[in-house]
Amino acid sequence: MPLINHSGSGGLFGCMILNGRIDGDHAMRTFISPVIASLLYLSALRMPLPAQAVGNIDAIDVHMHAMKPEDFAGPPVSANFGAFRKTFGTNEQDPDALLRRTITEMDRNHIAKGVISGDDDVVAKWVERYPNRFLAAYNHWCDGKPETVAKFESEWKAGKWKAIGELGLPYGGHPLNDPACFPLFELAQRYGIPVFFHTGFAGPNPQAGFAPKFRIALSDPLLLEDLAIRFPKLKIVIMHMGWPFYDHALYMLWTYENVYLDTATVNWLVGKELFNRMLREAVDTVGSDRILFGSDQMVWPQMITPAIGSIRDAPFLSDQDKRNILSENAQRLLKTTN
Repeated sequence: MPLINHSGSGGLFGCMILNGRIDGDHAMRTFISPVIASLLYLSALRMPLPAQAVGNIDAIDVHMHAMKPEDFAGPPVSANFGAFRKTFGTNEQDPDALLRRTITEMDRNHIAKGVISGDDDVVAKWVERYPNRFLAAYNHWCDGKPETVAKFESEWKAGKWKAIGELGLPYGGHPLNDPACFPLFELAQRYGIPVFFHTGFAGPNPQAGFAPKFRIALSDPLLLEDLAIRFPKLKIVIMHMGWPFYDHALYMLWTYENVYLDTATVNWLVGKELFNRMLREAVDTVGSDRILFGSDQMVWPQMITPAIGSIRDAPFLSDQDKRNILSENAQRLLKTTN
């Protein structure tokens, strides 16, 4: 930015610097000109640098999956109704194309890293192929056995895992506060490992297809209160904003400082007005410092774009809110950097 206004509209300071005189006084000119110039220069040095444009900030997607498309236990073939029309018949069937398209969507949307869970072999393949882009998360069923927890601890210490989740306990007919998971949660609390819980909905008519034991009551975020009390330092992440138990999820954030919220799936599957209302209320009630961006792309990598757009384009979020949700909160939670 130029310090001298050559248009003549610089007022008194512009007149002094341009003309080098005040009322024709040469001595005053000689003294004041360098003083004013120095002050303006020092002021410029103290001006804060412009923040990185929110549209280009390197985001972290905390909710992604690496899976074999042929094993994807998705909606039944009859699920071509309502909101599910958005993805019906668009599953990526080729495993190599799924990875390639996921990376393409991440690059297009300035997503630097993604937390992935799913099939262990596929997760390992994706991490090996793109070690600087993917962080592996452990999502095995809890069996309560000491040897299972010991194996996880050994693998975590070796750097294999960065998080636990997505724990889909309700899919198997288990509540979010299943005691079989307590030994794993105790370990996670000790090491500061975040635990991501599937909460809320499960897709169209899940009992007819991929989750016959699923019951929505098992995925109510209020069940996590037991864990917040029993493990007060455990980093608990409520996935999918808890919907349709959104108010329960917001209460958990409001009450317990170790609880976080992720925006995955609801940021592209439910209606825009519904999602915006939930996000706006969350930021207005508890702030943006424990809300995390996620896409839950599964076999639909094309949904990454509307997912991140729901945050970047939200008119009610400040630039700092967007930085928190897209990147800074996840960096703190996962102890990583972009």
